[in-house]
Amino acid sequence: MKRIIFICLFLFISGCKVFQPEESNFIPPSLIKQSELPPLQLLNFIDSYEFTCEMRLNSLGDVVNAKILTTSGDAVWDSLARLSLLNWKYTPAIYEGRPVELTIKRKVRMVVEKPQFYSLAEIEVQNYNKADSVYKALLAGADFIQLCIHCSCSKSKERNGMLGRVNINYFNNEIKIQIAALKEGEFTKPIPYGGHYVIYKRLIQNN
Repeated sequence: MKRIIFICLFLFISGCKVFQPEESNFIPPSLIKQSELPPLQLLNFIDSYEFTCEMRLNSLGDVVNAKILTTSGDAVWDSLARLSLLNWKYTPAIYEGRPVELTIKRKVRMVVEKPQFYSLAEIEVQNYNKADSVYKALLAGADFIQLCIHCSCSKSKERNGMLGRVNINYFNNEIKIQIAALKEGEFTKPIPYGGHYVIYKRLIQNN
């Protein structure tokens, strides 16, 4: 049975180099989606591997800078892992009702787990009202690709919203559960994704 690297995340130290938030006025970011880290030879000998990293998040929850704080001893792996961290996505950190930039530290545990691959497409829009109108249009029979071309703000728009085969284990549980419940050809309701909303469609997968 094929096995892949799956990432489990645990908050290690939350910190900020932009401001010092008061807890009562601060909502910390939470992970939405992670990308696969490179294989590590060490995992041939142990069940898991942990490292600590630092990530700078912008006000949209995008990772704009990342550092590996505990080296694996493999400079190439550390460099590739840092590039992977730049593709992770969080909800925005909220301070006094406004999204803010934030620097966080996290402990990341890598373990081996069976993947769940789904063929997916997406439409990402900037607010709920637009997402709701796109969703209602889909329910009425509108073409997913055409709506993506005219409404999506994601880079995947250049590929008609196609994401290819995606391991849904890399989404947070809320998104993963909604996608896992889809039959081929079905789509989700609008799902919060950082400051935007995304509608995912499960495509018919050719064997």
